[in-house]
Amino acid sequence: MRKYARLAGLDRVTVHTLRHTFCKMLVDAGESLDRVAALAAHASLNTTARYTKPSFTDLEKAVARLAWE
Repeated sequence: MRKYARLAGLDRVTVHTLRHTFCKMLVDAGESLDRVAALAAHASLNTTARYTKPSFTDLEKAVARLAWE
């Protein structure tokens, strides 16, 4: 993984990062937690639920939607 991340010019990319990004993108796209849990092979929905926590970028985007133009 490190080799290909380096070749792509990406820093700090790991298998875990890709897995987390995949799950977060599914949740953000509106996919149900039970389906995301199944795709991620999580035994508990509590594990999958952590992907529903908004990131700093998510919060910035929410505030930007309210910005006056």
